Amino acid sequence: MAADPTTTEGRPDASEELHRLREENLRLRDLLIGKDAELGSLKGQVAALEAGTARVLSLVARVKALLPGPLWGMLARLIRRLQR
Repeated sequence: MAADPTTTEGRPDASEELHRLREENLRLRDLLIGKDAELGSLKGQVAALEAGTARVLSLVARVKALLPGPLWGMLARLIRRLQR
């Protein structure tokens, strides 16, 4: 009357467990690949924003270099006043 302990205790046998672990492995791998693709997309967006910001900062620096100091200060005060 020796019963198989894997079926009496409700535990799956080794092949079922192996199949379940492989399925979980594939699921996690797919999830990781999806997150990696999402991260790559976000990195591209950040790079585009940084490039746009660099262009704007370069333009501001060129305009600032063309204007004399007191005129730049007056313009900055005017801009701050308009923003309020």
